[in-house]
Amino acid sequence: MFLKRIKLFFRQVSVKITLSHLGLFIISFCFLFEIFFLRYSQELEDKDHQVLEATINEYQAIYHLGGLSALSLHMASPNYSYIEKSDFFIRIESSDHHTKFFRSEGKKTIFNQKEIEAGLGLLKTKDKDKENWIYIKTKRSDDDLEVLSKKLLDGNFLQVGKTVEDRDLLLDRFEETFIEVLILAIFLGGVAGVLLSNRLLRPLRGLVWTLQSINKGEENARVPVSGNNDELEELTEQFNEMLDHITSSNQAMRQTLDIAAHELRTPLTSIRAHAEINLQKKNLTIEENKKFYEDCIEGIDEILSDFKMLTDITEVESGLQNLKKEKIEISTICKDIIDLYEFVAEEKNITIVVKPDRGSEDLEIYVNRKKIRQALANLIDNAIKYSEANTEITINFYKQNQNVVIRVTDQGIGILPNELPHIWKRLYRGENSRFEKGIGLGLSLVKSIIEAHNGSVSVENNIDSGSTFNIILPIF
Repeated sequence: MFLKRIKLFFRQVSVKITLSHLGLFIISFCFLFEIFFLRYSQELEDKDHQVLEATINEYQAIYHLGGLSALSLHMASPNYSYIEKSDFFIRIESSDHHTKFFRSEGKKTIFNQKEIEAGLGLLKTKDKDKENWIYIKTKRSDDDLEVLSKKLLDGNFLQVGKTVEDRDLLLDRFEETFIEVLILAIFLGGVAGVLLSNRLLRPLRGLVWTLQSINKGEENARVPVSGNNDELEELTEQFNEMLDHITSSNQAMRQTLDIAAHELRTPLTSIRAHAEINLQKKNLTIEENKKFYEDCIEGIDEILSDFKMLTDITEVESGLQNLKKEKIEISTICKDIIDLYEFVAEEKNITIVVKPDRGSEDLEIYVNRKKIRQALANLIDNAIKYSEANTEITINFYKQNQNVVIRVTDQGIGILPNELPHIWKRLYRGENSRFEKGIGLGLSLVKSIIEAHNGSVSVENNIDSGSTFNIILPIF
């Protein structure tokens, strides 16, 4: 159980992010420390070298002026500037590698003369002819000596050395400080990483919580918006919009099924009733059978037409249908509609006339040709259906700012003023329209198609009789 909890803990994204950043931080911090450590140690070494070089130059000048006696007097003088310095020695070696002079200050146990002589004796004569830096390993590993050797004019060698203990102590302290800072930084970085990762992953946890709620049946659950104006907030908004879209699509589908179940029951019942009657009859004539099949086909066509209109409305409103737009002249769409309804209009001696404003004959719009034609066709179909014989239907269009206005005017029965706000609703049928076939979906489909093109549609009653439907669509 304990191991399972540990595994679950390390499987968390926030923990993985924190550990990854901590690992990267430690590696970067160690790399920077190594750079600073090398630079710092080099600076300390250069400083010690400068001190030894200045000292050996001073002693060399004194030796050249007065010899060994002058150097001895100088170091014995009360004004000897190095008398207070610790861990320091000076040695003069003869050309035959014997010690002629040796003096040390500080910890006498460090500067063991025999140990120093042995270490310096390892240097070959030819290497002593030039200035050399020599490192001597003492019995105490933390008291290594750094020696500068220089050949004098008389053939002897002047050697000045000091312990590197002070330098090592500074470097050790530097390492200790680094470790302390690193531990503190890891702790603070871990805490900050957990807090930051939790804050950054809060929207993702909201996504998980929302999905879990939706799976439990809470369709209205949404991810809380953080208000940080960052990519995660944009992701949250897009996710919520997607959920809204899915919810509206589901509601539209359910509504479509409810409507289909309600409105298609009547024609299906009628077909079934006709079938039962004909089954009970005996010796049906060919004409009676033909009439029965014609009634069935008519009823089925009515069902298919209503069902297709329902699915079209649902697809357009829910955005499930991809509107492939193209640039097309409005006059071309009008010609398609006239060709489609020419014979239907002739039966009632109704004339369909296209009257664009002057200069608008070649006006183009960027739309889905099939859907816009379907919307206009529904308006023309209604106009023919509810107009008297020997009347006229007019299609007028013109440009208005960056939009196109299409007006469909008929001389029909008109719409009652109290019914105007309701005609766009599904299944709504006005009082004057109930004598015609239909289930009240045509204008709902028109509105859905136009709004899917970012346009709008409205209706107004004419002064004399009939109605005018105004469609406004953006040109692009």
